[in-house]
Amino acid sequence: MTHSKSAVPEDFEGRLAALRAEFPGWTIECAGTSPLYRAVRSSGEGERLGAGSYSGLRRLLYEADTADCERALLALSKELEARGASAIRHSVSIVTRSRTGTARTVDASRRRFIWDSGLDLGPLDAVEEVAVKIVRLLGLGLHPQLAALARRMGVRGYRVDIGAPEITVTADGGGTPRAVRITCEARPTDEDRDWFWTHWGDPIAEAMDITGAEVVLVGLLNARP
Repeated sequence: MTHSKSAVPEDFEGRLAALRAEFPGWTIECAGTSPLYRAVRSSGEGERLGAGSYSGLRRLLYEADTADCERALLALSKELEARGASAIRHSVSIVTRSRTGTARTVDASRRRFIWDSGLDLGPLDAVEEVAVKIVRLLGLGLHPQLAALARRMGVRGYRVDIGAPEITVTADGGGTPRAVRITCEARPTDEDRDWFWTHWGDPIAEAMDITGAEVVLVGLLNARP
């Protein structure tokens, strides 16, 4: 069955653009034969959807996205548990807890994992990478930047004790040893970017600024009582 031009909405290009923006990962088009609205997965999985109306196709795309998210969240919850994090799964979200017991939520939508702060954690097909990122955000694992800081402080001659998710840097200057515990965790007031923190709860430098963290840490360790 073919459709006359009058059967195709005048604003169909705008509607298709809206659907493509809302549901990335699909090739969406308006055809001249039934079904009028069509979508094909761009990933090569071969899944095809078709509907006679814009709203009908959007509903099918929404249902497919929800199913994708549920499968991905199940895989992510298993990956988090394997890495020592709690994971209570709901239909399109996971509730987990930080090292300090604070509840944090991971949502899934439009083929992306989203942290409760709005941070984009990554695509649904990057479950392992996203799990590693979440474990770091929760403060449950030794952050690679923290490991790098530990090496740098060791080279400077300080004693460094590593006990994930923190390191303890100690200065033995002949008198009473001075020690500072350092973690690397997300800073909510800085769009959840990773920062180095002291055990007093003070941020000392962004995680990418290892040299800056060194300078501050040396100053803390050498400060006179």
